[in-house]
Amino acid sequence: MVVGLTGQTGAGKSTLTKVFADMGYAVIDADKVARTVAADPDVLLRLCAVFGDEILRPDGTLDRRLLAAKTFSDKEQLEKLNAVMNPPIIEKIEGQIRELQEAGEQKILLDAPTLFESGAQRLCDCKVSVLANPELRKERIMRRDGLSSKEAEDRMSAQHNDRFYILRSDYILRNNGSEQELLDQGRLIAKRMGSGADGGKKERGPGMNLLIWAAIILACIVVIGGAYKLMLHQMYPQKYEEIVSACAQEYNVDENLVYAVIKCESGFRPNVVSKADAKGLMQITEETFDWVNSKMPAGEKASYDEIFDPEVNIRYGTYLLSLLLTEFDSAENALTAYHAGWGNVKKWLQDERYSSDGTTLENIPFPTTSDYVDDVLQAQKAYQSLYS
Repeated sequence: MVVGLTGQTGAGKSTLTKVFADMGYAVIDADKVARTVAADPDVLLRLCAVFGDEILRPDGTLDRRLLAAKTFSDKEQLEKLNAVMNPPIIEKIEGQIRELQEAGEQKILLDAPTLFESGAQRLCDCKVSVLANPELRKERIMRRDGLSSKEAEDRMSAQHNDRFYILRSDYILRNNGSEQELLDQGRLIAKRMGSGADGGKKERGPGMNLLIWAAIILACIVVIGGAYKLMLHQMYPQKYEEIVSACAQEYNVDENLVYAVIKCESGFRPNVVSKADAKGLMQITEETFDWVNSKMPAGEKASYDEIFDPEVNIRYGTYLLSLLLTEFDSAENALTAYHAGWGNVKKWLQDERYSSDGTTLENIPFPTTSDYVDDVLQAQKAYQSLYS
């Protein structure tokens, strides 16, 4: 098993590498490989041809800090650097993996800051990313590398946002708490993956035959209820799982709620258009899209022309849900606003006929909206029961 470990700078990847090493993983450090590659005369020659001789120190070795300053704040220059460095780095990593496998190592960790950008993920059986809040990362980078605030921000801006890693990883670890919390997460992940890495056959114990018969009996019971459960799965399908999971994690919304909204809004039909000209899986009008777009982080904005694209539609619908859940005190209020509009809910909460405390809607004046909220909440419970 080869596990690829990556993440944003300052997120805590080095700490996780130590955890995997302690759990018996042989570690390949892509940064060390890169330094070895950069010292190769042929590679140095190509780097000088692209970036000039000023990237060399007086002794002829590479000034890595100067090269970083030239590339981290300029994506075009960074692409040029990757074009020179990535092929020999990947080749050397492949060689190290072969050597470790031939030596009998069964668990290998590839610690690679640019795992996905370099294409090294193709060498891995499992991908793990560690992420953290930007302010925490900036503080850690400045303290670790002795960088100024501007240098740290330049380095961070050259990297991808959370969604990039979430969509491409098998496991995501969040390092926004203590180091001990990250260590605990890392040990759990390493143990979970390592437990199946040996591929060995375990000898059957004396009680195994009894367990096999118990399993057969249990299987018969399961078959009896299988048709009913199959029907429920057909009624409440999980489609676009990777997109829903990534967006729900990024915007801190319950996955089951996202599935429930998609089911009730479009029945998982990506190209449906309502009478109100709401479009796509989560039924978003152009006016709503423009409003959400004004709140969306700059690097994640899309065009309404892309609204039938499942990734765009689910991302905007989930982000809208997160805004509504933040604004209102309950999922019921947020869903009411999703269906009837933010302004209406604000108005109804101030009307004693609909809300006695200004925070809870005891009565929704639009019957279709009331039915919609009930349907979505019922679907959310069904998803929780079937899949959680």
